[in-house]
Amino acid sequence: MAVEHPPSAAPLIGLTVRSAMRPGVITCRADDGLAAIASTMVSHGIHAVVLGWGDHASPLIVTDRDLVRAALEQPDARAADIAREPVASLPANAWLDQAVAKMAEGYVAHLLATDPESGAPVGIVSSFDLAAVAAGENPKYARMPSLGPARPSPSARSLTEARVRDVMHPGITTCPADVSLDTVARTMAQHRVHCVAVAGIARSSDHLTWGLIGDMDLVLALHRGALAEPASSIAATEPVAVEEDESFDRVAALMVDHDTSHVVVIGRSGQPAGMVSTHDVASVLAASA
Repeated sequence: MAVEHPPSAAPLIGLTVRSAMRPGVITCRADDGLAAIASTMVSHGIHAVVLGWGDHASPLIVTDRDLVRAALEQPDARAADIAREPVASLPANAWLDQAVAKMAEGYVAHLLATDPESGAPVGIVSSFDLAAVAAGENPKYARMPSLGPARPSPSARSLTEARVRDVMHPGITTCPADVSLDTVARTMAQHRVHCVAVAGIARSSDHLTWGLIGDMDLVLALHRGALAEPASSIAATEPVAVEEDESFDRVAALMVDHDTSHVVVIGRSGQPAGMVSTHDVASVLAASA
């Protein structure tokens, strides 16, 4: 009997979790502190680590968002204190549209891929990987570090000492409001960013504004079969913003308060000058290791 896929799966038909996943699983130890967890994320260019499964019936996960929240609320916490959620999983030979459904319905950005026979972890698939595949891009290449000039590692050893201007990504990847969401996904993959700014969204007052689209927003759209819709249909307007001289503890607080992974940086001209992410917060935390 032929397998039936939902209409939303059109870009993914015939693809399995194995085709999109990052092979291997990066783990942390139960007694690792925040700086050690952050250092692992930064050195591997990842946004989540798995707490060694050992005695756990289901492996637990620590995401960069968990890390940012703990840095504000539990600075002395260990991995075992903040890895409370079991990581969702699928066999590596499962159809990729099943991964889309599981991520969208559970609102999780990472899935553990397991060996179909032994059940052993063999890789991780992320919302960014799914956005890249949906755009027709190879996630292996989309995950590679940007070819742009490397930014210096933060010298500040705490979120209070670090300043936004020293750690931010200069410039913002943008797209027009009327391009389709699959074009947004392609832009994201080709520029190797997890967030794209949408310029020129019209409002009833005839005022034009702009918004942000993250990779998880694209997974939700993919699940709805809505990749042909315009970017303006899902862009989150009035994004959270900070000035270049702000400290990173302020950035972290805004991320937690607004449940966001990206904050826009406003330059001296009053215009957007760059972006900071949860991964940038991790880079500051890693400097204290």
